[in-house]
Amino acid sequence: MNWLRSAAWTVFALDLVILFQMAYGVATGGGDPAAQALLRGFTLMLASSLLGVAVVLIVSSWMRNRLGLWVSLVCAALPLLWVGAGMLGLWD
Repeated sequence: MNWLRSAAWTVFALDLVILFQMAYGVATGGGDPAAQALLRGFTLMLASSLLGVAVVLIVSSWMRNRLGLWVSLVCAALPLLWVGAGMLGLWD
């Protein structure tokens, strides 16, 4: 159970790094207005989903609920897979 909790928190921390990088991109600006609007939308979508993951992760860690930890781990891994697929060019 401890390895599951630490894995879920680690993946969540990596998602926070992605969120902070996207927020930095929004704050610095640059590029055309359509790209900035798209970046703001993706940042808001990621922030709201990470808020939900954080709530599930905190509650399931506190109550030592294995199913909640698995749900938060899978939901937190989705943005990492999304960014990884974009970096590898799988969307082309």
